[in-house]
Amino acid sequence: MKIAFMFSGQGAQFPGMMKDLYEAEPAARQLFDIADSALGRDISALCFEGAQEALNLTHNTQPCVLAADLAAALALSAHGVEPEGAAGFSLGEYAALAYAGSIGMKDVFEIIQHRADAMQDAVAPGKGAMAAMLGGSPEKVEAICAAVTEGYVVAANYNSPAQTVVSGEAAAVDQSIALARAQRIRGVKLPVSAPFHCALMAPAARSLETLFSARHFNAPAMPVYMNVDAAPNVDAAAIPGLLVRQAMSPVRWMQTLLNMQADGFDTFIECGPGKTLSGLAAKTLQDVTILRVGDVQSLRETLTALGK
Repeated sequence: MKIAFMFSGQGAQFPGMMKDLYEAEPAARQLFDIADSALGRDISALCFEGAQEALNLTHNTQPCVLAADLAAALALSAHGVEPEGAAGFSLGEYAALAYAGSIGMKDVFEIIQHRADAMQDAVAPGKGAMAAMLGGSPEKVEAICAAVTEGYVVAANYNSPAQTVVSGEAAAVDQSIALARAQRIRGVKLPVSAPFHCALMAPAARSLETLFSARHFNAPAMPVYMNVDAAPNVDAAAIPGLLVRQAMSPVRWMQTLLNMQADGFDTFIECGPGKTLSGLAAKTLQDVTILRVGDVQSLRETLTALGK
């Protein structure tokens, strides 16, 4: 058995997430205490008691999901489950790097809050959008984006063989949905407040580059498969540049999963709220075990499946 942890990204958040894990698992409770202290605000209360509207604000979403991801992973670790590699979807990549020891637990919350605000500020509200294209190959979605005449839109998340997310200017995203419909591909607008992982995030990338110039990164204790190139990385010096590029480059999630399986990983555990990454893994990989930890029940089920 070769275990990989997968860390959830933005969009997985929901009211009450991780509350029972916080109450039942000391490792999860300690992580939320670190988050609250690092940011000087009650991230725990936002996760456990915040309304969906508050959780959907990027300023809140990214630190909350980061805390949820790490709480789940540390609860697993406390029960003796350790991965040999990790990957995270977008902001989840920061959770993967923190878990692997590349970024300090306090530092990662300060960094992710800066990232969240920089990404939100990069594009004026209402000017950008994202949409999931369901039922079409990545190549078909790329061709649809190339055919758009109403502005800028590109493939931003390569999620699975039949799901690709597009990102760009709002009118262009709307036109891409209409063009997709004509090809029997369903386009679904995502509830996000900015067009992530495209060239419109260039101001955020520059802001992160400045921030990282004053931060220290350690070599990860295990390979972390990065979003930009879907390749395993253990080089501390490469991490800042990869994270800067990540802000305005596609998330190559499908290729990440395939590369991990090719490298011998056969057990994938999603750490964080929701089931999105588990679902994408099931649609992309064959002959692997897919588990998740998002609450006490799923933790117990995963531990049982692993014989713990």
